Amino acid sequence: MRTIALPRPDPVKRQTVAIVDDRATNLKILEKLATSLMEGVEVTIFDRPQKALDAAPGNPPDLVITDFNMPELDGAEFIRRFRAIPSCADVPVVVITAYEDRDLRYKALEAGATDFLLSPVDHHEFRVRSRNLLTMRRQQLQLKERATSLEQKMQAEQKRHKDALRESHELLMRVIDAVPVMVAATDRDGRYVFVNDWFAKRIGRPAAQVIGNTPIQVRDDLAARAAMERDRRIVAGIDQAGAFEENLPAIGEIDRRVLLTTKALLRDPSGRPALVVTASLDITDRKAAEMALVHAKDEAELASRSKTEFLANMSHELRTPLNAIIGFSQVMADQLMGPVGSERYVGYSRDICTSAQHLLGIISDILDVSKLEAGKIELDEEETEISQVVRDVMQLVGERARALEIGIDIDLAPDMPQLRADPLKLKQVLLNLVTNAVKFSHAGDRVLLSARFDDRGYHIAVADHGIGMDAREIDTALTRFGQVASTWSRRHPGTGLGLPLAIGLVELHGGRLGVESQKGVGTTVTFTIPRERALIAPSATAVSA
Repeated sequence: MRTIALPRPDPVKRQTVAIVDDRATNLKILEKLATSLMEGVEVTIFDRPQKALDAAPGNPPDLVITDFNMPELDGAEFIRRFRAIPSCADVPVVVITAYEDRDLRYKALEAGATDFLLSPVDHHEFRVRSRNLLTMRRQQLQLKERATSLEQKMQAEQKRHKDALRESHELLMRVIDAVPVMVAATDRDGRYVFVNDWFAKRIGRPAAQVIGNTPIQVRDDLAARAAMERDRRIVAGIDQAGAFEENLPAIGEIDRRVLLTTKALLRDPSGRPALVVTASLDITDRKAAEMALVHAKDEAELASRSKTEFLANMSHELRTPLNAIIGFSQVMADQLMGPVGSERYVGYSRDICTSAQHLLGIISDILDVSKLEAGKIELDEEETEISQVVRDVMQLVGERARALEIGIDIDLAPDMPQLRADPLKLKQVLLNLVTNAVKFSHAGDRVLLSARFDDRGYHIAVADHGIGMDAREIDTALTRFGQVASTWSRRHPGTGLGLPLAIGLVELHGGRLGVESQKGVGTTVTFTIPRERALIAPSATAVSA
């Protein structure tokens, strides 16, 4: 064997031609022709076919040119053995035969020859055919290389996708395991296909021992039987999936728990039920808190009812002796039964009567508020004129306002219709509002009492220019026994029941009461009575003060 190497500037273009012939003359001629094919071709010659077969596995050629009639192996057997070598299965092979050896050429082609040349070889035909075959071989190798590279890229991309999918799946599993919810999935046969760590801890078994078993096989108890039956009914379409509360009995060291369970039905691509997914959230602590809250609410309502009943009973019991005190002190102050002996005793009697009347008013307010809370106050409704209610209030509060040097202006819209209401309750509301306005006004101020009627009903307002309140103080004033803490308010007695009582009485008439106030500017209290209470006959009585 002899090798002639020509320069190959580009490794991609490097190609090898193997010549096999047992005749030295033919080897030289074919070798010379092969070296003239193109630049960079490496020519290897073999005088025996077995040598070519031995060298081919380690260094497969790009083109083989072989004689057919050789002493060791004929061309057909050589080609069959050459094709059996994995790296040479697709290498082009040209067989040189004499023209009259047609049968030999057919054998060579049947054995796997690519082409054949007639002997003696035509040099031009040799070069053209060989160059074509080398070009095809180079293109074939390039395609194979590209296909290999593409396959490697595809395999790398598939591996990357598989790794990303695996990592995503592992992350999802960690997330599901970390969420404090028991998650499980069962197939159509009721067997577990997935459980998270929380579920496994709850039943006291590793997840691997749960997968593939039914709930009854894992733990045969009432809860397992109920869960399996519920899943069966969902798969069968008898029951709908959804959320419900369930109680789980104690298991080992785990106490009885209350769960909020949600079940969802997953279907396969054909629409058939495939999985029932169950997620159970432990709400034992929340249920305990809810029960404690309900218990506390019941206790608070009971305490409130008890307090209301106590106040009502106490107020009723106190009013009886107070009426006697007021009556007898008035008799003594007026000396109806004769002189009491000293003028100071007369003054004392008047003071007793005034104090008792004040105390009776407080008790009456407490009793009214208690009745409101108990729902025991009823309206004694009749045809009522707003102007008459205002006149009655002015008679009660006018003297006190004059004593405090506070004026009261009346602004009533003309032709206001009568309304169906309880006049005593309206008078009590208006009296409380005007009394408060006078109480918290400065000497020389004026209080405005106005009333009008429109499509929404009656609007009655009492406005003063007194001390006023901020938002927090308004909230305090609207609560029972709420008094705005200030030097001014402490100078005037009161229980803090006036506004709450007024609100309750207005609401009994279906109305609403609102307060607008600004610190240091004044307060306006407005209450409305719905239009439905208006009567057809109008009242055009004018009021002046």
